[in-house]
Amino acid sequence: MKKIIQQKDNLSNSISEKIKAAKSFIIFEYAGLDAKTITTLRSTLFKADAKLLVLKNNILNRALAKANIKDFGELVGPNAIVWGNDDVIVPLREVFNLKKENDFIKIKGSYLENTYLDPHRTESFASLPNREGLYSMLLSCLQQPIRNFLYGLKSLSETKN
Repeated sequence: MKKIIQQKDNLSNSISEKIKAAKSFIIFEYAGLDAKTITTLRSTLFKADAKLLVLKNNILNRALAKANIKDFGELVGPNAIVWGNDDVIVPLREVFNLKKENDFIKIKGSYLENTYLDPHRTESFASLPNREGLYSMLLSCLQQPIRNFLYGLKSLSETKN
């Protein structure tokens, strides 16, 4: 019996270290999802350097406690955790997209760069575009005044000719 307890403690320690190292993670209740959907989600997350783990609540609660995260309270129900290392929005966005397709998924909350986000704020952050999309929007905003000025010059030159 002692060997099993040691294995669970080692697993919770390893998950705790991964949670501490992650830039963002999300915990959600996955009850009702079929294996095909979870496999598709895992492959999508793998491409974005993110991981999905389904753990027993006892182990997940211990790992969160060891990482000094108390905002989730005591987790109940079948829960999964998704964490990302590169793009901080990817785990949130992928779970949110899955939630749009499956209404029964419940988001318990997330952490984004050491800040707890409740389910509502998690959904608002998940709806943000990716980094390239944000850069594109910023570039468009910076180009707009110059573009308007050039169109004004062009129309002024056409009216004088």
